[in-house]
Amino acid sequence: MLLALLTVVAKPPLAAPAIPRITDRPFRQEYSRFYPLPTSAQNDVRSVVIDRHNRVWVATGAGVFYLTDGAWQSPPGAAALGACFAVERAPGGGVFAGSYKGLYRVTLRDTRPAGISGVPISALGSMHSGPDERIFAAGPDGIWMSTGRTWLRFPQRYPTGATAIQPEPDGKLWLGTISGLYLHNWRHPDRAGIRFSHPNLLGSSNILSIALHNGLLYVGTTGGIDVYRSGRRVDSWSIRNGMPNRSIRSICFGVAGRLWAASSLGVLHHGAHRWAVRHSLRWVPSDDARSVAAASDGSIWVGTAEGVGVIRRQWMTLYDKARLYERILRARHIRPPGLVGPSPLAKPGDLATFHVEDDDNDGQHTGMYCAAESFRYAVTHNPAARSNAREAFLALEQLQRITGTKWFIARSMVPSSRQPENDRNHTETTEQVTIDRIGEPRAKYVPNHWMLSADGAWWWKRDTSSDEVDGHMFGYASFYQLAATPADRRRVRAEVDRLVGGILDHGYDLVDVDGKPTRWGVWDPAHLNDDPNWYEERPGNSVEMLAYLAAAKMMTGEPRYRTAANSLLERYGYARNTLLTNYDTPAEATHIEDELLSLVYPLLLGNTHNPALLANYRKSMVTWHKSCVSVGVPLYDFVYNRWSGSRVPLTGASAVLRDWPLSWVEWTVDNRRRDDLTEDRRGGVDEGATSQVLPRSEIAITMWDGDPTQAIGGKNGLREEAPTGWLLAYWMGRYYGFITAPAAGATRG
Repeated sequence: MLLALLTVVAKPPLAAPAIPRITDRPFRQEYSRFYPLPTSAQNDVRSVVIDRHNRVWVATGAGVFYLTDGAWQSPPGAAALGACFAVERAPGGGVFAGSYKGLYRVTLRDTRPAGISGVPISALGSMHSGPDERIFAAGPDGIWMSTGRTWLRFPQRYPTGATAIQPEPDGKLWLGTISGLYLHNWRHPDRAGIRFSHPNLLGSSNILSIALHNGLLYVGTTGGIDVYRSGRRVDSWSIRNGMPNRSIRSICFGVAGRLWAASSLGVLHHGAHRWAVRHSLRWVPSDDARSVAAASDGSIWVGTAEGVGVIRRQWMTLYDKARLYERILRARHIRPPGLVGPSPLAKPGDLATFHVEDDDNDGQHTGMYCAAESFRYAVTHNPAARSNAREAFLALEQLQRITGTKWFIARSMVPSSRQPENDRNHTETTEQVTIDRIGEPRAKYVPNHWMLSADGAWWWKRDTSSDEVDGHMFGYASFYQLAATPADRRRVRAEVDRLVGGILDHGYDLVDVDGKPTRWGVWDPAHLNDDPNWYEERPGNSVEMLAYLAAAKMMTGEPRYRTAANSLLERYGYARNTLLTNYDTPAEATHIEDELLSLVYPLLLGNTHNPALLANYRKSMVTWHKSCVSVGVPLYDFVYNRWSGSRVPLTGASAVLRDWPLSWVEWTVDNRRRDDLTEDRRGGVDEGATSQVLPRSEIAITMWDGDPTQAIGGKNGLREEAPTGWLLAYWMGRYYGFITAPAAGATRG
């Protein structure tokens, strides 16, 4: 068989110094876990503190509780405190608790009054350095300071709405109220204090929290954070300089002095010169976060209106992450006969309630997984990767065989013992069909999406799209060249010849069992070149068809595929068509098209029979990548750097792969209330798009074909997405040499 010199998986010369690489050094991956309390009143958490034994305590709407061995306990008498507002670490162990009844000392053994009773205590502060170890308590009836066995009450020269209190060893006593920040001297409580309230001193006079760190005082308000040193403001953070939320209820400092803050939009933290947001049920039990506390192990405990969560960090490499995602995919995202797809959950976030559903893009995603495992096998020579790739290929093969035709492939298939979940067969009136055509002139009415196989064992789905053909062809070529045995290769060649040969036999269209092209399986010159309804698909579909023919020629050796490609190039201008990937307006571009092009460009560039066309195809790639580089997709960057003749830095690709959440549950993430975002109002941009692309940890799970700029997305935790796209990007990057093996000393498997 005559094989092209360039193939879809040909390795670049790794010694070339100009190749950008991602060095797979260990990084800190954040993840979360929730610790709910039994009742709604107990989950109404107002304050969290870590005691001297690294034990977590919370003040709730129904008393005080502490966490031990993953379960909440209430010390004797602590539940009787009722609504509590604050907890503060006490000398010697346990905590002080501010209740609507007064101040209490709570330990594992008992709960007892602490000398201030009959008045509500809403704020607590402490000083645990040197001989002046003291506790301060504040509420609407006054401020008290511990002096050994007694309590000293301060003269009332401040508003009674106390919200926060913070002493300093040099005698300063900061009091936050709903009407300004006050500075007193706890050594001289009879002296009048200083009030800070003007805009040049505070972002807002409504004070919510105060924290002391490394000699600096951090004041959280409804307008952001103000930073003081020696009684003077030295810095101010607000929405004007990028804060995602202005309502700062609590502040703490974690690893390397990183600032964490509870806000009305989840948890914020500041590091690496930017603010990050940890919100939605991916990160916290409720976006209504009230309190944060840092433990000695670096974990950040968060008290919210719906319970307690913890954000932890663990060292891992991209390779570690890939192994975890592979386990997730194998455990919950494969269904007979080996198709890869998403998994709905019967209960939000409960992975034990999953099942794998049928999906319109089963063929595409299974092809992508076949390719990912083929790349993995080429890198690691792990027999499990080869076995997984073969299983995926056989599933793709079955999607063709099940149709009973020589050429057609099914979108999806399910055992006849269960009913398909999506697009069950239905009948539409002539009126509705006409209405559909008004909104989409290319609409095709398919009354029977699901067909029963000849043996009655399977339902299979019609109206297969170009997306599926792209996935099949990319999977076939990758498996063929990287992981297939000689026997496997014979089967791949037969499948490619049936699929692409059938398209060629039907005039460059994918013809359904009704004898007509499917809605999206159209690549013929009459439609792409002469039908204005197909103008937007002209460039992408031209690349696709030329790629299919090039890959089919490479795998089968049949000369008719080269002859067909020459006809499209010489008679119908398909080379020129491929240069039109710079769309006229944002309304014409789709992220789906970007992903599909990333699958077929390697087939085209790696197998073109005419080297003179390489410059044309590379120019097409450059134009395409310029239109999608802003969304930060590693797969696109790796394909571009390998095949375009040009290169882009991989800083963004590295950030996306590392920042991707460990959990693939599709929690709804709503960024519409963020103060640091604006809506992209350019003509043609989808409504609800933001003007910037956020890190993946701060948006809903959005795969490469989705829009990462949408302010709201997700499925309320009722589905787990399959990590296919991430795995394909990672293992492609490893094979092409753009991602190194794990650094020396890192975790390996």
